[in-house]
Amino acid sequence: MIDSSAVLSFAGSVLRAVALAVLALYFALAIPPTLFRCVRWTRQALAVAGEDPLAERRRFLTPPYVDRIETIRRTIPRNGEYLLVDGGTELEGGAYWVRFELAPRRARYVGRLSELPAAGIVRQRMPRGPRWLVISFRDPVPPILLEREDFLRRLQALSDGGI
Repeated sequence: MIDSSAVLSFAGSVLRAVALAVLALYFALAIPPTLFRCVRWTRQALAVAGEDPLAERRRFLTPPYVDRIETIRRTIPRNGEYLLVDGGTELEGGAYWVRFELAPRRARYVGRLSELPAAGIVRQRMPRGPRWLVISFRDPVPPILLEREDFLRRLQALSDGGI
């Protein structure tokens, strides 16, 4: 007669041995690439450790974009306001990012550049007050800072067929 408890004990030990072998194989195959990634990420982090916020922004955005934003920040006072025109042709979010970058300055949205009517109508509809106007574009194109009257002159020249 066959002792069933001995058979079950043998089968259980074989299954445990197979499971342990599979687990060991998994660790043997997974640990080297994981360590390689960890070393690479640590090197990348050490390369930018101590980086100031401006250098970090230049790395993620482009240097011309960050430099233009900084110029606009120096021109428009912190408690000032400006008119914001979206220079994009579709919903791209450039105006939102420029507004974020220029905070706490107050943005007064005028509309999309491609949808603005002739300069005379824009002059009548444009909110009074802000001297400065910022035209935003899709990243990484830097925004443009213009004085209100200069923008209206350029818009009039465009509607007249000039540059």
